[in-house]
Amino acid sequence: MVIEAESGIMQAAGDKKLNRIDRKRIETRNKLLAATLKLMVEKGVEKTTMSDISDEADLGRRTFYNHFSSKEECMIAAAAADIQKHAINVFLHTSKLTDEAMVVATSTQYVMAALVKEPVVRCLADRPRMLSAAMFSAVGEFVRRDMENGIKGGRFDPPLTGKPLDNMMRWSLVGLLIEAMDAESDFNECLLGYSRLFLTMLGLESEEARKVSLQAAEILAKGPG
Repeated sequence: MVIEAESGIMQAAGDKKLNRIDRKRIETRNKLLAATLKLMVEKGVEKTTMSDISDEADLGRRTFYNHFSSKEECMIAAAAADIQKHAINVFLHTSKLTDEAMVVATSTQYVMAALVKEPVVRCLADRPRMLSAAMFSAVGEFVRRDMENGIKGGRFDPPLTGKPLDNMMRWSLVGLLIEAMDAESDFNECLLGYSRLFLTMLGLESEEARKVSLQAAEILAKGPG
């Protein structure tokens, strides 16, 4: 079933709670997102036009503008919808964890490992602002929730809080993800290093961050459950 990612909320086009007009709106939007994702991967960001998207979705240009103000906005939404599909798997791996640091370490390693393989992420590698917008539209609320839970519970004591911490985590994640695409060293070691880095940003001592990251890698190796 096709889903729509908008403002961090996934909503099925066949949701019976919606009226017919809303279901049609979501169905049309999903056609545009699916067409955009396909063209981005096949043709690239630069060569894909709004006309291409409308034609691929078999919709008119006016319909496109009823949903998106620009090609860039549509592409960010399409990439976000693709990235958001990993959110449920992150939940499966972390739902039983009670240590906020372990949640962050497990989520970080899973998301990094998954996204580095995503074709749409790779095609946005040279457009970090678009990649950042797509990633945090898809998973930003979950990242923020995990950080805030750890801070409130006393597990995290970062040197920065609020928007500065958000920005630090956002651009670190985007930058490291882009770097990971061309990593020549062992990728698992890269994941451990990235996880450790994020935990130290949140105030953990380096050695504890290392141990938590190793434990998180073991959890991921075993799979959810």
